[in-house]
Amino acid sequence: MPQSKFKRPAGFEGTQSDPEESYRAGYQHGVRVLLRHLESEPHPDMEHLKKWLDVDLTSWRHDTQAEPVPPAP
Repeated sequence: MPQSKFKRPAGFEGTQSDPEESYRAGYQHGVRVLLRHLESEPHPDMEHLKKWLDVDLTSWRHDTQAEPVPPAP
């Protein structure tokens, strides 16, 4: 698999050779991160989470120069 145009360590995408497997692994990881955040907040602010998902996380996902670690909620 060729190196990504995104700012990722060499071989980062190579952990899964199948694009569907890679997509599913990323989806599972994202759900775990969100679940950990919800469990740590006594009263999660759903408007804040919606903004984080719709603005911050979406911007990070499409930014080729962004660090591999997503922005925190």
